[in-house]
Amino acid sequence: MDKIGFVINLEKDPYLEYTKKLRDFVLNLGYQIVVLEKFRDVLGLEYGVSDLDEVCRESDFVTVLGGDGTILTVARRACIYQTPILGINLGTLGYLADVEKNGAFRAVEKVLNNDYSIEKRMMLEVFKDGKELENCRGLALNEVCLKNNTFSRMIKFDIEINDEFIDSYRADGVIISTPTGSTAYNLAAGGPILKPDTELISITHLCPHTLYARPYVVSGSDIIKLKIKNNEKNVMLFLDGHEIVSAEGGSEIIIKRSKFFTRIIKTTGLGFYDILRRKMVEIRK
Repeated sequence: MDKIGFVINLEKDPYLEYTKKLRDFVLNLGYQIVVLEKFRDVLGLEYGVSDLDEVCRESDFVTVLGGDGTILTVARRACIYQTPILGINLGTLGYLADVEKNGAFRAVEKVLNNDYSIEKRMMLEVFKDGKELENCRGLALNEVCLKNNTFSRMIKFDIEINDEFIDSYRADGVIISTPTGSTAYNLAAGGPILKPDTELISITHLCPHTLYARPYVVSGSDIIKLKIKNNEKNVMLFLDGHEIVSAEGGSEIIIKRSKFFTRIIKTTGLGFYDILRRKMVEIRK
């Protein structure tokens, strides 16, 4: 390894105090840091790149200094170049981060000493009316959520799985989630928790008008189609809570497993259930 990417969240580290400490640690070990051009001078580095794609392409691994939202943003780019992500949680509740900030130095050192493992996380890919969304906007690590952009307005849609009609629904929306995303919005909506190393997809309705509507868990190889009724307006697709795509009445949305995977670096011995239990305890506090 020669180059380590830094992706920085200024909301979590507004004065770059923590980032500079980790910068000094990495530089003292003799490695080069890859950052966006706008951070080059303030961090006193010789090298900066123009966009997130270049950070992921040029780096042996990317260290994400932030929370789960920052990791989700990086994941859609890093997956294309098969670049692993080391998440350092500077937020409040991080499921995707490998360590909290007090463990970052040790985690980076372990990666450089080849003392780590990589978890491959399944991703989803979205097609609208038979067309792939441009510029990787159709990739999601956590979930794809269909909702009305107007407050307190239900939408009407059909769900098909592998071209087999399931039912018509009236609901606030629907969440199509990966195992990684099952502990995010899906969990808050009453959906099932899925172990992250499985290849499954959950379908969870948001406040359905019909009481019999319950979450589905389907195979990762299944293809899900959402058909929005013709008279619906202001319907939107939210991918990992970031990318927002309009979905007009009559649109057909296809969601399936992507050929890309997010590679998450793990340097601790904590298993999924250990992390889940700890995060649940934090939520109860």
